[in-house]
Amino acid sequence: MQTQAIEDPREIEKEMDQTSVISLGDIYRALKAHPQWALELRRVLLSADLLELPARFEEFAKEVKEQFKKIDERFEQVDKRFEQVEERLDRLEKDVEELKRDVAQLKIDVADLKGDNFERKVRERAHAYFGRFFLKVKVIPGETWLEVLDEAVSQGIITWEERNYALDLDVLIRCRKKEEPRELLLAVEASVSAYEKDAERALKRAEIFFKVFQMETIPVVIAQEIPSEFEKKFSMVVFINVSKR
Repeated sequence: MQTQAIEDPREIEKEMDQTSVISLGDIYRALKAHPQWALELRRVLLSADLLELPARFEEFAKEVKEQFKKIDERFEQVDKRFEQVEERLDRLEKDVEELKRDVAQLKIDVADLKGDNFERKVRERAHAYFGRFFLKVKVIPGETWLEVLDEAVSQGIITWEERNYALDLDVLIRCRKKEEPRELLLAVEASVSAYEKDAERALKRAEIFFKVFQMETIPVVIAQEIPSEFEKKFSMVVFINVSKR
């Protein structure tokens, strides 16, 4: 049975005096039988700092654990903030893409609006735009040449596809050349900026109206901006350049 721990070092010392030690085995067995002796010997042999080291280390380890816990909590907060930032960036990216689409559509709408407005001006001011080159300029209403196209389809003069293609002509004008009394038609494509497709459309639609009316039909492109090489590339097309106002 182990002896109860004695708090007073003097009592422990008296107990030690009553024990004979011959070998290291005696010391080992005596310390094992009296744990309080081992504590007292350690107190005597070791400095106060060394004795307090385990407690200090435990306290240090506890502080480190608390610090790591706080760091983990901060990292969790940072992760959450990054997730929020990523979500905002995703929303921003989607908003930017949507804005780009809206701007692109707006450009198309504005271009269409400018084109429609220009076509209207050409129809309303045909006498001013074409009267410099032709006589007795008269715009043929769309419903008038629609009836002629329909009749030409029924008679097999043109196909249904040609009729539908001709329907998209911007302006059809009846006029006379200055030097000749005979009448002719102008198949007019009106565009703010002229493109090759405008010249190609004017050529093809002029051919259709020639077959329908059996009258000379001149393909015309009227625009505010016309590339200089178009007149040479499309020699059968008349290009009329009007100034911006």
